[in-house]
Amino acid sequence: METRRFILALSLSLLVFLLYVRFFAPKPPATPAEQESATQETVTPKAEQPARPAVSPETVAAKITQAAAGKDIVVETDLIRATVNTAGGVITGWELKNYREADKTEVGLGALYKKFTGQAKPEEKPKKELGNVQLLPAYEGVDRKDLVSPLTLAPLDKALYKLSQVEFRADRDSLRLGQDRPTEALVLTYAGPAGIMIEKKLTFYNSEYKVDIAVTTRGIDGYTLSLGTDFGLADKVSSDASGRVGLVAVADGKSITEKLDKIQGEAQFAGKVDWFGQSDKYFTAAVLYGANGIITGKRATAPKEIGDLLTTDLTVKEKPEAQTFTLYAGPKSFTILQAQGHGLEQMVDYGWFSILAKPMFWLMRQFYDITKNYGIAIILLTIVVRVLLFYPSLKSAMSMEEMKKIQPQLLAVREKFKKDPQRMNQEMMKLYKEHKVNPLGGCLPMLLQLPFFVALYNVLSVSIELRQASFIPFWIKDLSVHDPFYILPVLMGVSMIFTMKMTSTTPDPQQAKIMMFMNIAFIFLFAWLPAGLLLYITLSNVLSIVQQLYVRRLIGVKSDTAMFSS
Repeated sequence: METRRFILALSLSLLVFLLYVRFFAPKPPATPAEQESATQETVTPKAEQPARPAVSPETVAAKITQAAAGKDIVVETDLIRATVNTAGGVITGWELKNYREADKTEVGLGALYKKFTGQAKPEEKPKKELGNVQLLPAYEGVDRKDLVSPLTLAPLDKALYKLSQVEFRADRDSLRLGQDRPTEALVLTYAGPAGIMIEKKLTFYNSEYKVDIAVTTRGIDGYTLSLGTDFGLADKVSSDASGRVGLVAVADGKSITEKLDKIQGEAQFAGKVDWFGQSDKYFTAAVLYGANGIITGKRATAPKEIGDLLTTDLTVKEKPEAQTFTLYAGPKSFTILQAQGHGLEQMVDYGWFSILAKPMFWLMRQFYDITKNYGIAIILLTIVVRVLLFYPSLKSAMSMEEMKKIQPQLLAVREKFKKDPQRMNQEMMKLYKEHKVNPLGGCLPMLLQLPFFVALYNVLSVSIELRQASFIPFWIKDLSVHDPFYILPVLMGVSMIFTMKMTSTTPDPQQAKIMMFMNIAFIFLFAWLPAGLLLYITLSNVLSIVQQLYVRRLIGVKSDTAMFSS
């Protein structure tokens, strides 16, 4: 009986539990799979609705309006006078206040000759005053499609090409910096269709040639930022500038130099771009970047009096919505470029022996700070170099004098054994040994001096500090151009002849005539070198003559001086 009751109670309890779970218990939370299924069921009806078509680039391009002329915004600092135009938000003018245009008026003997022969051009009255250097030249007779303004931003999507010429809104009409306003920014903004936006923020500095540039974009997948056509090239066509104009850059840690006359249509480099620029002998325009990009240099033909055109662009694909750059446009002064960082001073090419050229340049600047005359600074620098090289050059001079002493005996040996070259060489070596003379003793010390002389030559060749630097006002007004009266070339030639006469060891009169002819030819070949270089060469020759006279006197007093033996 008890067992029946227990079974009945258990059955009723189970029935009540089942009824409760079925009709009254709360529903358990849905599993993730059920939630996803429910979401899909909810979204599915919406997905079946027709999709809203995307706006094509062509449709957007049709709504973009190109600017007509734009408005000029003049930016003045103590160093530059720049002009920024709102049509494209580009630079249209860049004037250097502290550098004057090169005076191309012919002076000196050449001018006198033309005047007496009636070939001289009539002088302008009043004479036109030289203006400041313009780093963005204005050309006439050049196809407009070949000219690109600096800071032109062109989208990689060719359908949106009009964006490079739209009207930007500027936050001010002009900008004047000074000691009381050392830095200020100019903001250019464009808001276009389909949410496209471009902003260029240009931060100028009163006492620097640089501009910090922040470019912000929206609705653009990538773009090219142009350095412009011939920006930074103040002199392309003069003989002094030939071979020095071109594209320069540092990408992936490697220095790149592409001369304008070597570019066949287009030159391209990709990698991490530290900086890239365009430069001539004394001036440059460069962009400092520090990220991945593609540098493209393009050459376009132009009339001979203008010279072929160079346009350099940077392609930006990574994070085009926010990028920063620094523009430098000014002189190729080693100290100024070095202060910009990123190794920009590599643009000043001191050649193979730059490790010697850099301290020489520094020393020349120190002498200038004292004398305020680069001509005197060159004289002092040449003397210092000669003093440092005194001992090796003295050994060379001593060896040459010793060789001259045994020349008659060497000549006799050559004549005696001219039909037996092997015996002749043996007798000559025996003669050298008896007189303790090293036939290479005069050459090896000279080779040791060569890097110093080449380094100094390069310093004087490329230093902008010598441009329009006066030595003697009524004679040499510019150490970077040739001596107008050709006094230095003649003095150099005379000093070379004297040096040859004092140091020549050849007994052959025919060879002596050839060497004399070569020294005379050097007068004409070197006549067009910069006066600063000729001043260095001439003074160096004079010091060599003085040293040779000292050696002769030393040998005459004590010919067996052991300390100078080879």
